[in-house]
Amino acid sequence: MLKHIEIAQHMQKHIYMNKAIEDIAASVKEARTAKGFTQKQLGGRVGLPQSHISKIENGCVDLQLSSLVEIARALGLELKLVPRKTLPAIEGVVRSQRERSEASRALATIAETNRFAERVRESYPSVTEVNEFQSALKEIQTVNFSPETLKAIQQALQPVAHLKKHLQDLGWALEQQEGTKKLAQQIAASTRALQHVRNLQVHAIDQDSAPRRPAYRLEDDAT
Repeated sequence: MLKHIEIAQHMQKHIYMNKAIEDIAASVKEARTAKGFTQKQLGGRVGLPQSHISKIENGCVDLQLSSLVEIARALGLELKLVPRKTLPAIEGVVRSQRERSEASRALATIAETNRFAERVRESYPSVTEVNEFQSALKEIQTVNFSPETLKAIQQALQPVAHLKKHLQDLGWALEQQEGTKKLAQQIAASTRALQHVRNLQVHAIDQDSAPRRPAYRLEDDAT
């Protein structure tokens, strides 16, 4: 019996360690990406080859404390030892701060996109699709910025982000009818995608707020 308990404790410890390694790996990758470093650049800063950084980010290698300290310094992170019982509360605060930060970035992207849309509206009055696009941008600001929604918004804005990046190069083409038609199509595509994201949110809220009918009522209706 004692042996079974020891095995169970060992398995539980192994699961906990794997989870800890996964969390550290995800934090390293997220911080590296936020800093704009490649794996090779981060490796150069901490004296590790790119292949080793890749293994760390994939949770395929146990980190030595000295290496973890160097990586944390290079990425502007700080290592702290905290009582295990306080960890859920700390993780909740960190998660909340991360969500607020992501929501702020999303709102900044939406505002920047709207400024671009305003320039398009002024420069190309014939592209009336931009008006509906700006309305969609305004409405999307009221949604709940969950990680899934943020990803969907980013994808919805891809056609316009591509336009924004290459608009100067397309300047000559936009003077022709075919060019403005392409511009209108890209803006309309983003508008539809944003409206779809918004509609999904509204539908989800409606379902959550719908009154639950008791089981006996369902049975009565069936008879």
